[in-house]
Formats: sequence, structure tokens, C-alpha cells
Amino acid sequence: MRILLIVATHRYKYSYPAFLSITDFPAGIAYVASALQQAGHEVMGLNPNNDSSYPSARAMLEDKIQKAVHDFQPTLIALGGICIDYAFFKDAIALCRQYASAVPIVCGGGIITNDAAFVFETLHPDFCIVSEGEEAMVRLAHALEKGGGFDHIPNIGYWRGQEAVFTKTDFNYGAIDQLAFPNYEIFDIRDMMDGYAMAARSLYRYPRTHPRPMTIVTARSCPFRCTFCVHHRGPQYRARSVANIMAELRESYEKYRFNVLIILDELFAVNKARMQEFCTALSEGRREYGWDFDWSFQTHAVAALDVPTLKMAKAAGCYLFGYGVESASPRVLASMNKRSKPEQIAAGIAAAAEAEVGFGGNFIFGDVAETTDTIRESMDFFWKHCRDINLNMISIQPYPGSKLFEDCRERGIIGDKLKFYETISEHIWNMTTIPDRLWFPWVHMLYLFSNTAPWLKSTDAVEFEVETDGEPDPVARFYGKRMCRISAVCPHCGKKSTYRELLADAPPAPQQAQPRRNPLAGLKSLAGSRYQRMVLQAALVNAFHYLLTFRHPLFRTLQNLYGETKSNQNFTTGCKHCHRHIKIYIPKQEFKDKLAFQAKKLIAKTLNWAR
Repeated sequence: MRILLIVATHRYKYSYPAFLSITDFPAGIAYVASALQQAGHEVMGLNPNNDSSYPSARAMLEDKIQKAVHDFQPTLIALGGICIDYAFFKDAIALCRQYASAVPIVCGGGIITNDAAFVFETLHPDFCIVSEGEEAMVRLAHALEKGGGFDHIPNIGYWRGQEAVFTKTDFNYGAIDQLAFPNYEIFDIRDMMDGYAMAARSLYRYPRTHPRPMTIVTARSCPFRCTFCVHHRGPQYRARSVANIMAELRESYEKYRFNVLIILDELFAVNKARMQEFCTALSEGRREYGWDFDWSFQTHAVAALDVPTLKMAKAAGCYLFGYGVESASPRVLASMNKRSKPEQIAAGIAAAAEAEVGFGGNFIFGDVAETTDTIRESMDFFWKHCRDINLNMISIQPYPGSKLFEDCRERGIIGDKLKFYETISEHIWNMTTIPDRLWFPWVHMLYLFSNTAPWLKSTDAVEFEVETDGEPDPVARFYGKRMCRISAVCPHCGKKSTYRELLADAPPAPQQAQPRRNPLAGLKSLAGSRYQRMVLQAALVNAFHYLLTFRHPLFRTLQNLYGETKSNQNFTTGCKHCHRHIKIYIPKQEFKDKLAFQAKKLIAKTLNWAR
């Protein structure tokens, strides 16, 4: 069969374009591609992202689907994604029906796995696959090719007339080491690595001035059952052997020469023995094959990684790891079924600092057990332990498939399920007993602080240069920015590092069509340049803080977060030596002088590129 695999991204409904780095790429569909090719099918990958030449994201999706259908003539179309991809699925299925009305469509991924009946009946593809897709897709393609029935294929849904039929559930998959390595090649991985590294989060690219990030999956599922997560049902946790992981790394490194590796598992190296085995094998690979890349991972606090183990990981190239922090309140952690303790998190942070490896995590506020007192516990913990790490602070989200979602449905917090999916990324939810009039303003303030991180130790750049050589980075070109090279001395360890960031405004090119922007971009421009907007945002935060802090104890939990504010261009990053989270300021006058000094060069280079 000729099978077209389409990559989903949830950002279509909210912004354009959806620049996709390999760090954002859904690995599952690349595994499905390999399984289908191994079974003898012809497979085409369609990655409808990273193209700003269209008037809208939907126009891009329509044109690319139309061309793929015309050129490839698929006999089966498959899409995979998660719940926040709902808007994409709706548009993509409609367009596939329009341009390939006789071709069956199959949907898979978390959006199906975690709410199969509702999503299948609402989006109405021809087939759906629950849980892991390789085996079911191969068997389904074979059945369609041979004209057989579908009842014998586990974990799928199909239509019998107007009735949705789901076959038996069977998650006894084969040995994980027997799976073919994922095929990213058909989804334009080289373009993602060469041109869109700057679309990746700073966390995934700061170790290298010219990052080429890559991802790998070393295990599937999770043995823990946190209430906000979707792994409380489904396949068992299965980890790949270290030898199998090394074989994939050798193959992908020879192909792509990546220099930053992100281990995607929710749970990597849950015990020190596996971590040590992995680090030993990785160090051997570095010596034997010349591997040169930094890497990061995440795991559970029960791993209890100590200083010797982390130093061993750092010697093998590890620059960052993270625990699922979530909360520092024992009451909330118990409610979440986290099976971790605040002292375990504190020990991990301290070990990371001593080993000079970065530490990252999230505080997710808003569990059903959250109160003003539990928030204060977490914020006190933050102030004591977390000011120098890469920590995000967000509100908890009740995603389908989680116990939290089921609780919200039972309590009536989430009513119309279709409306929930259609607006899935637009809401903050209150599942606590804290009144809405306090909860929602507090969360909005929390997000403002989290985005600007005013508590971080900062330093001024000692060198600043706007790059003028080479074709502009495509992400920079779209946003009207230029790449800048910045050097700074870490306020923690005193060592100097050099970074590349999109900071300088690029001069407009005469007779060059301006990129089509988000409709809200014009409103944003009213606030002036980026650093002026940040100053305005900081002023608003300060005003909210002043007005509300003394009105209710809840707002006093944010009081200590506020740090220095400078009206300068700045960015947050990690020190490349001690890997603590820092903020770097570009002195205002130097920033202006450098831009003025290089204006003629920039204009000349831009005009040459436009021609």
C-alpha cells in the first residue's frame, strides 16, 4: 500500500506558522513509518510546518495535503497526535475527505488512546488505533490490502454501518528491542535540524552555539499513576536494553551529526545501576566513534541520583536532568499520587549543584487538595531551593485520560466535552476550594512571574555582536530578528560562556514582501519593542503585586519572587559550565551603539539576500 503519514501540531489554531524543531516532533509516528516500511509498504511523510509563505496555517495545510495526495496517490492516510491537536485533526480530516474522498483515514496517538469512543465518533475517521500503533497499523494495512475483516486486529476501532466497533484490548506487545528504529528522514528531519534549531526551547539548545538537537525514546509508558497523567491504564512500562539504545545512537549520529540529545522518556534511569550502565556505554561510544553531543533526561525522584552518579553522567556528556517536582506540599503530592517527597527533590537539587549538572522541573499548582497553605509550602520551598534551577510554574490541566479529567467531569467543572476539546488550550481551571476571585488573578500573576523569571541571578554581557554573515535564520527572518552572539560571565561560577540568540531587530528590506504575521501582532507592536514590552509587563506585575499582596495572604506567596528589573534587552539561559539558570542583560547603550554601527552592513546583507 501507499500510506501517507501526516504530522499533527496543536499550534495551528492559535498561531502561525508552527515552526517545528526535532525537539517538538512526535516520535510515535516515526516508529509507525519504520514498521510499515519494514512490512513492505511505501510510505510518505508529510510535515506541514516551518513554511511561512502561506497566508494562514490552514491554507498551508490544504495546499500540502492536496499536493501530497496528487503526487503520491495514497491508498491509506494516517494521522497521529494528542488531545491538544484536536483542531488540527478536524481540519486535516476534512481536507483529506475533500481531496481523497475514497481513501480510508486512520487516526491514532494519545487523542484516541485516552478518549477513544468520543473522539472516534466526533471526528469520524474510518479507523482508529488505541495505544501503540506499529503492530496495529501493519495488520490494518494488510487487512485493507487483502480485503479481509478487522475483528481479529486488537486495539482498533472501525465502523460497521453507522455503529462504532472497538476490537478487543491487548497490550501484550512484542519485545521492545525488536522494533525498527524510528524513521525521521521522510519528515524532513535534516531541514528541522539545519534550519529550525532556534524553534526549540532554550533548554534544549543552550549548550551549543550552533545546536543540532536530536531526540530518542529509551522506554515506553510509566509505572507510576499520577492523577494528572494518562498512564494509569494501558501498556506496562518497558525499557529498551542499553545495547539497543547505543545501536540507534550510532546510526542516527552517523546520519545527522547531532550535538544535543534529548531523552524523551517520562522516566529514564529510575535506578542508579541502569544510569551507570548507560553512562559507561555512552563514554565508550564517545571514545570509539567520536560522539560529541550533550544530553539531558528526566526521571522520578525515587531514582535518588547521588553526586558520584551525576558526575559520572556529566563525564559522559550530561548537562541537565529533571525530576517531576509538581509540588512541595506533602498533602498535594499524596493527592497527586506522586509517591515522592519534598526532601527527595531538595536532595536532587543539591546533588545537581555539587556535580555541576543542571536541574529542571515544574511546579503545577491547582490540584484538588491545593489550598493557600499548600501553595505557601511550595513557594517557601521554591525560595529556599529553586531560584537557580530551570523551574517553570504553571497551573494544572485536566487532560482526557487522567483521573483529574474524570473528577472534573463528575464535579461538573468540565461540562460540554466537545467545547472542551475545541478550546482545550484556552482555559485555566479551578479544581481547588480557593474562590475563583482569588484563584484566577493569582494564577495570571504566577504566569507573568514564571515567564520573566525576575528572581534569577543576572549578569551583563561582556561582548555583544550582531551576526551579518550568511543567510538569515528562517525563524529570525519571519519575526524580523537577527542572530546575535553574546558572551557573559556566570554570576554563580564566574566562568565565561558564549551564546547565540535572536535579539536584534532586522532592518526592513525594500521591495521584499513582508512576512504574514499573526493577526494579534499589530496589537503587540503598540507596546513598542520587545524590551519595552517587558518593562511594561514588569510594571503591570508590580502594580498588581502592590494592589493585591496586602489584600489577601494568597498573594503574599509571590512577594519574594520579585527581583531586579532593568529596562534592557535580556534573555534567560543556562551557564555552560555549572548549568545554573541565569539571566543575561545587554547594556542598553551598547545594544543601540552596536546596532547603529552595523546598520549599513545589515541592510547590505539583507538586500543581497532579497535579490
